[in-house]
Amino acid sequence: MPAKKKFDYDGQDFYTAIGNLAGKDYDDYEIAQFIGDEIRSIVRQRYEDAIDAAETPDQIPEEPKYDEIPNSLTPEVFAKMKNGNYEGWTEQENKLRSMLISQVLQHARGQLRLVYKGVYDKVALGKIKTKTTTTQERNTVNKNGEPYTETVTTTTMQEMPPNLQALTMWRWHHDPEFRKSMTQMKRMDVSVEDKSIDKIKINVVYNKKEDTDLQEQKKEEDK
Repeated sequence: MPAKKKFDYDGQDFYTAIGNLAGKDYDDYEIAQFIGDEIRSIVRQRYEDAIDAAETPDQIPEEPKYDEIPNSLTPEVFAKMKNGNYEGWTEQENKLRSMLISQVLQHARGQLRLVYKGVYDKVALGKIKTKTTTTQERNTVNKNGEPYTETVTTTTMQEMPPNLQALTMWRWHHDPEFRKSMTQMKRMDVSVEDKSIDKIKINVVYNKKEDTDLQEQKKEEDK
């Protein structure tokens, strides 16, 4: 009986698995840690689907030996696959499969970034709506004068105000002029040459007419 072909981390199952994980914000290290379980889950689901599709007992496939499905994918091995220097593949396989792995990861993470950006923009601009539901019970009487307990449910919708911190962060990354001005402000050195309190002049502005005398007195003191 010929030996079963060893799973070589190629094919749609593999690329679907790494795409799903990357789309859930898994990094390369986490993908390498969990890919074995992911592959076993896919193989198991495929077997169960085959059982459901079988019309006669002889169409039911042999159950896979899950312990024989390799789960030795490590972060180091996955890095080699992604970079195109995995020893288990030929030079041509490395070239093609590393390109496919990179494309799948980039696409999944690109989609995730779009989701994050959408949420971030809504928070920054104050477009997030919150729904609050309160339930109260109160004693009342019906039209026949009979007492009963009434449940009153109130739902309110509130739109959150713009988030200044998020807006500032967005402008820092996307507005060169804003970033330049903020950088210049950080570089400014604020210094006081003479820290003697009696030599610091304080100009006080009074808006009320009755304080005119105090203004004149202040001017005399400052001369």
